Amino acid sequence: MTIRNQSCTTCFDSKGKGYLYAVLTAVFCPCHLPLVGLFIGSGAASALFAQHFMLLAITLGVLSLISFAAAVRILL
Repeated sequence: MTIRNQSCTTCFDSKGKGYLYAVLTAVFCPCHLPLVGLFIGSGAASALFAQHFMLLAITLGVLSLISFAAAVRILL
């Protein structure tokens, strides 16, 4: 009996990476920060989120633009 090593080649093709970047764009979008704030309603993460809101919004905005540009470049 032989066992072949099967890898998922469709997961790592260009369309798969494009869809991954599109999902990352939606996750990193700064307009979703209020929803993230609702999910981390208590604890140290909430305090960090409240103290550094603008820095977090700018960082996530830049990450969102980078992933959007990558998704557009791959998918279109």
